[in-house]
Amino acid sequence: MTNIYDAIKEKENQIAIFQAQVSGLQAEIEALRIAARILEGGNVGSSTAPSEVARPVAVPSVMANGADKKRVWP
Repeated sequence: MTNIYDAIKEKENQIAIFQAQVSGLQAEIEALRIAARILEGGNVGSSTAPSEVARPVAVPSVMANGADKKRVWP
């Protein structure tokens, strides 16, 4: 039988791992946004304009026949 304190410590460790993964993913997303701006010929610097803060980018998905869809840029 698992001790309640051990179970709490295990969950805390899992949370720490998830937080590290989220942090890494956020950094990767920011890098992809910068790369998208470079490819579009836009400004690479940090912008605080509302239209530049969160620009979602569509990612390719797999169609039923296995062919990839084209990337759609906003």
